[in-house]
Amino acid sequence: MGFVAKRHVEIPISDFMDLEFHLMETRPGVNAEDFLAELLHRWLAIEMERASLQKNGRAMRGFQWKNLFLPDGTNLRTCYRHTIAYAKVVGDRIIADDGEALTPSVFANRHGAGRNAWRFVWLRFPGNDYWVRADECRAQKNPDRTAQHVRGRDYEDLSL
Repeated sequence: MGFVAKRHVEIPISDFMDLEFHLMETRPGVNAEDFLAELLHRWLAIEMERASLQKNGRAMRGFQWKNLFLPDGTNLRTCYRHTIAYAKVVGDRIIADDGEALTPSVFANRHGAGRNAWRFVWLRFPGNDYWVRADECRAQKNPDRTAQHVRGRDYEDLSL
């Protein structure tokens, strides 16, 4: 890595020490300055997305996943055996960090087979701060889905 110009930022020493002790316990070997820089990059990316949404409105492009629309800029995340993978909706496609175009199922199963993407993929929509499991998003978009499934099961039980 080449030269990176830096500037000192003052924060209370007690806060910095709390962070260092926490990192020593939870993430040994992680440098507090690097951690803070990464945290700042992530926060800034979210804030820039939010500002872009306020200025330009919702994206017109995106990926249609069954009944769930993932607008351009939606982030996807999955984890398999402590390895976290990310992808992003770019235009009308889902693109992994390595540049490969994927479907949600292929993304969920890149490192493990037989995984249901609705259960193993988490989504962070543009302008949102939090990750939400895809299955929860699908249920919110179609609240009758669960009721229909239950009614269908009751009907099957009665026909026996």
